Amino acid sequence: MNESLRKQMNVQITNEHIASMAYLEMASWCAEQDLPGLEEYFYFSAEDEREHMLEFYRYANAHGCRASIGSVPELRSSFEHVLDILEHNLFLEQQNTIAINQMAKMCHEVSDYATLQFLQPFIKEQQDSERSVEELIVMVKRVGYDAKNLYFLDKQFKKLMQGKGEEAPEKEA
Repeated sequence: MNESLRKQMNVQITNEHIASMAYLEMASWCAEQDLPGLEEYFYFSAEDEREHMLEFYRYANAHGCRASIGSVPELRSSFEHVLDILEHNLFLEQQNTIAINQMAKMCHEVSDYATLQFLQPFIKEQQDSERSVEELIVMVKRVGYDAKNLYFLDKQFKKLMQGKGEEAPEKEA
């Protein structure tokens, strides 16, 4: 693997780790606000990012790139309201998209088509993730996020998470 691509692979491993940890902070904020549906949404998102990190770890190590997590900045743990937390969620997804697209560009430049193929599902998933969070933001803006509407919003997230649980394949013990 090309040296600059090796470095970018470890940057992406770090990005996935940071996103996972950030979503845990968001889940804690939601727990504090008594929003169990949103809390579960962020736990699910944290686990999803952790799984991505592990996939990048495995790929890197299998292809001669010593995988490692870089330094982690202090994570945001305080939010003004539900819209604020979802906008931060979108920001994290957008940053991840930029980094993955940068790695794909590097793959083209150095003709590393195997790594580019590895990245394809992540590129698609990032598009889907951004679109999904954008739709949630629109819903929150339309419904509002004052105290009387938070109950409804949280129930909507609970329904969303029940659907996610049905979609997820069962993991072997």
